[in-house]
Amino acid sequence: MKKSILASILFIVCLNAFSGVAGLPRERVAIPVVEGSHLVCVWDEGAGEWLGEFEAYDHAGTYEFQLPEWGKWYWVGLWDEATGEYVFGKWIGHFLTH
Repeated sequence: MKKSILASILFIVCLNAFSGVAGLPRERVAIPVVEGSHLVCVWDEGAGEWLGEFEAYDHAGTYEFQLPEWGKWYWVGLWDEATGEYVFGKWIGHFLTH
C-alpha cells in the first residue's frame, strides 16, 4: 500500500513538472507564387543576424522551418536573385503566455 501511494505521488509530481512545457515552434509560412530563381532567408531580430544559410525556394507555396527560441521575432524574406531585391517579407513572433 505504501509503495502504491509513493508511486502515485511520484507520478503526480512528474506530471506537474512537465505540464505546460511546449517544444520549440515549427513555422510554416505561405509564400506567393513567383517565377525564376529565389532564395528564402530568415532574420533573427533578437540575435541581429541571419538564421542559417539562405535556401533555394522550391516554389511549393510554403516554407517550413524550426524556430530556435520562443519569445523572439523572425523575419522571413524571399530574395529574387535576378533583380537583387526582396519580393516578399513577413514578420513572425512566437511567445509563451501563462
